[in-house]
Amino acid sequence: MIKTLKNFDDYINQALADWHIPGAAVAVVKGDKVLHSGGYGLRDRQQGLPVTENTRFPIASMTKPFTAMGAAILVDDGLLDWDQPVRDVLPEFRLYDDYATQHATLRDLLSHRTGLPRHDSTWHGTSKTREEIFEGLRHLKPNADFRSLWQYNNLMFETTGLLCQRVTGSDSWDDFIQTRILDPLNLKSTTPRGPAVQGAEFTDVALSYQLKNGESTPRPFPITPSLMGPAGSMHSTLNDMVAWLKVHTNEGKSNGVQLVSPYNLQQMHTPHMLIPATVPQTQMFNNCLFAYGLGWFIEPYQGVTLIHHGGNIDGYSLMAAFVPQEQLAVVVLTNIQGKSLRGALLYEAIDRALEVDSASTKDWSAELLKTNETAVQSALASQGSSDADRVKNAPASHALANYAGVYAAPVYADIEVRMEGDGLRIHHAGEWFDLLHYHFDVFEIDMTERYDGKEKISFRLNNQGDIDCLQIAIEPAIGEMSFKRQGLTVNPEILQTLVGLYDFPAEGQNVEVSIKDDTLHLGLTGSAAKSLSCVKQAQTSTGSTLTFKSEGQGQGVIEFRLHNGQCQIIVIKQPGVTYECKPLA
Repeated sequence: MIKTLKNFDDYINQALADWHIPGAAVAVVKGDKVLHSGGYGLRDRQQGLPVTENTRFPIASMTKPFTAMGAAILVDDGLLDWDQPVRDVLPEFRLYDDYATQHATLRDLLSHRTGLPRHDSTWHGTSKTREEIFEGLRHLKPNADFRSLWQYNNLMFETTGLLCQRVTGSDSWDDFIQTRILDPLNLKSTTPRGPAVQGAEFTDVALSYQLKNGESTPRPFPITPSLMGPAGSMHSTLNDMVAWLKVHTNEGKSNGVQLVSPYNLQQMHTPHMLIPATVPQTQMFNNCLFAYGLGWFIEPYQGVTLIHHGGNIDGYSLMAAFVPQEQLAVVVLTNIQGKSLRGALLYEAIDRALEVDSASTKDWSAELLKTNETAVQSALASQGSSDADRVKNAPASHALANYAGVYAAPVYADIEVRMEGDGLRIHHAGEWFDLLHYHFDVFEIDMTERYDGKEKISFRLNNQGDIDCLQIAIEPAIGEMSFKRQGLTVNPEILQTLVGLYDFPAEGQNVEVSIKDDTLHLGLTGSAAKSLSCVKQAQTSTGSTLTFKSEGQGQGVIEFRLHNGQCQIIVIKQPGVTYECKPLA
């Protein structure tokens, strides 16, 4: 039996029911002819509002091909060159690896081959600007040699956006994309940023959902950060995405507009890096040839070349794809988090549009639903294994409240641990989660309500037994990273009571404690005062103790011991020697 687009509506509606997904928008286009297009299910379950061809979705990483197209347009203009070192245009461009810094080109950035893994936590959940993230690239360690391995990396598309902005003199990447792509193609419902940032003129917006215990539940509508705009902040509709894909199936032209030259369009569609195939991919497609061009994934399928890019963001999963030689394009937009129905509907649509014999292909929704269930069961088994590995009766080395604090590492967003009620909470990747004790000084970030999983972290102690840093595999490809504990906040009124002169067991010298710029400083007579950072606040049987570390003090610590709100003594501890200093009258 030959697959056709007849009754594709029924297939999509059944798939939504099987996957428990609220809504979707799907289009299949060949040349200028719309073979199939429609909205399915609901964009807002509570109000019963349907998905339509004009419902807006955040398209997440489907933004990347727009950024690559912007670069291609500038290559046409002579302002950029695919193989020119980035530093020729952005002299401040620095990577951790010196060779990559000197030789990385626009082509390298857009094909994910700089040697850097994702390092997404540098931007996810941070308040840093795009420029600050760009400046921090030099601190991010690679895990592969330059041009040796394909590794998906949002930061290089962020850099490309800055490159386009710089050479055109645009105020921002957002303005550049608007004036060079969206306006010429008349994509009026497509914006570089989301409604919460862009304005309230768009009302037909798909709300976001997640699957929990087999049912879709609503999620707060995410405000897509403009920070990573070139890598994933655009919003669009089914109709606009169809017009966009016509550029790629019609030699750079859509609706009468020649947006880019056929030559530079072909550069984007040409494989640049092989992508290592996973075992499930090889088994499912009977193929291990997967590649990446410039902003597009490329693979052979059913005897044609399939080019595509997906997008995943909180509560949405989306896909745009095309077959150049058939002038065939497919768009799938869904309002669910992290599920592969988008891929199922893509391959099903391609099979039907090419009228493939059903004996030589699969029921893609059923096949990928089965794969999804296997992944869910594997995650549950992994959690069970983790529980079995827990060492019983292995308490933490400190009271829970002592783990509270702010932990920092270069470039990454700070990680904050806070005591709430009888337990700990952690602010990580822009959100708050429960932090549960596992064993010893190992804890688990409980993300089961959000991501169906837990993530282990551990705390390290210094030689004095104080909590000194937090260890987390924030970039799994690199391994554990250390986040240094920052100074604790001390009530300014308490700090003021510490100010004054204290004796010191050396003739002609005293200890002077002062406050500068709201920070406590300590110095000896005739020497420069150094700033102090509070690392511990503790109650004792006779009062309280504030423990500080001093800039440049190495392993030394300074304890201020208070009674009835007044400092009675300063204890300065350094390797091999301890000084006790009393306040001078």
